[in-house]
Amino acid sequence: MLGRTVGRFRLVRLLGEGGMSSVYLGERADDFEQTAAVKVLRQGSYNADVLLRFHAEQQILAALKHPSIVHLIDGGVTDDGIPYLAMDFIDGAPLDRFCDDLRLPPRERIELVIQMLEAVEYAHQRFVAHCDIKFSHILVTPQRKVYLLDLGLMKLLGPSLIRSEEPASSGAQRPLTPDFASPEQLEGGSLSTATDLYSAGVVLYSLLTGTHPFESVRHQRLALIRATLSTEVESPSRRLNNLIQENPALAEQVAEVRSTTPARLRRDLHGDMDAIVLKSLRKEPGKRYGSAALFVADLRNFLNSLPVTARHGSRRYRIWKFTQRNKVAVAAAASLIFVLLGGAAAVFWQGIRAQRSRALAEARFHDARSLTLSLVTDSWGDIQRLEGSEHAQALLLQWSQEALDNLARQCGNDTAFQLDLADTYLQVGNLLAAGAPANPEWSAKAIASFDQGLRLADTVLRRNPRDHSALLTKARLLRGRSQVEEKGGRLEGSARDTRAAEKLLRELGAH
Repeated sequence: MLGRTVGRFRLVRLLGEGGMSSVYLGERADDFEQTAAVKVLRQGSYNADVLLRFHAEQQILAALKHPSIVHLIDGGVTDDGIPYLAMDFIDGAPLDRFCDDLRLPPRERIELVIQMLEAVEYAHQRFVAHCDIKFSHILVTPQRKVYLLDLGLMKLLGPSLIRSEEPASSGAQRPLTPDFASPEQLEGGSLSTATDLYSAGVVLYSLLTGTHPFESVRHQRLALIRATLSTEVESPSRRLNNLIQENPALAEQVAEVRSTTPARLRRDLHGDMDAIVLKSLRKEPGKRYGSAALFVADLRNFLNSLPVTARHGSRRYRIWKFTQRNKVAVAAAASLIFVLLGGAAAVFWQGIRAQRSRALAEARFHDARSLTLSLVTDSWGDIQRLEGSEHAQALLLQWSQEALDNLARQCGNDTAFQLDLADTYLQVGNLLAAGAPANPEWSAKAIASFDQGLRLADTVLRRNPRDHSALLTKARLLRGRSQVEEKGGRLEGSARDTRAAEKLLRELGAH
């Protein structure tokens, strides 16, 4: 195929080969310069099922628009009947080689895995499972931009952006890569988003420990399959501990590539990271993470020294993690709660004792405003991330919203204060929207918070239609409400709010 012109591209170099296809570097053959990765099915290596999958891959790539998923440039069939796809050419290295060549520490490796999982979550939200996540399908550019490649084995999980005759759940007779395949793939069972999360877990395990979860049988295919189906995975820290004892030289080499020492690497992986990796590698799909977004959330919690949901720790563990991460916030939140309660009691007492002077009432009003804003903006977000604190979160949320609503009723025509409150309602709504997947009731509360903020912003705009701060705040509130509506399937309302936000931003640009 070298030297041939396929579509608009002349094939100049072989980039890689798979079971039934080859990928070439293509250079634009017409009037301007452009490069592409051209995937070509090899003649005689495919049947009707392979052609169907190849066509589905073309449709999927055309429909998925994510910065970490390669984009389709062209596709079709050559004059002699060879199907091809032309995609973005990514000048990068496979994820494992990129990390090892730069001797990246565990933290930076995890950050790259998070980028990959965010692309996986985007595909899952559009009912597409990749089904072949492995290092060669995850490229990283020198700018540390991660790209997810090769959707040739993807699986449609439900209503999709494309039309396909492919069944929606069976994994039988489907090509796979045994090193990264999940138990249900090897058994020919039903595939789901959990299938990709298992493969991502294998990727993470290998990046952190330098070994496969079943390293001792990795090159024995039948033994590897049996181990994947029936043997429990050894935790990353235990693997490192055994490696230190059995092969100190290899342990030193693994740690050196990760810019650390064997003992330090073992300590870093022990506990929370062990729990995260093992949860992603559960045999039963239902016991893995419920989504790639939840996987990402636990990884971010680990990086930020927050409790991880994968680790069912004691109350002491959760409190210790939280206080270690948020010593100042914990003390401030406790103080603010008591101050707010005291302030509310004081306001009630003032209502009974009308002889209190107006100056004193105004001073307490502004103190309550400052304390409430500090609680919801500086402390509540940290408290929300504490595992097992749902009841405390609900109480804090109730107190905060009641305080905000009370302040909104008392603020009069103070424009600056109204905008402060509107922005605070926006922040509360965003926090609620972020927690909505774990607590669906918070979606309605998030919308209510955005609505309260919109009422305040509209009040300011009625007095001054060109108030730039009010225009921007209203646009952000509409966009926040639109995102919650989109996640809840209310697409018409989401589109309406998005258009309204865009109109406001155009007005702001004109001003």
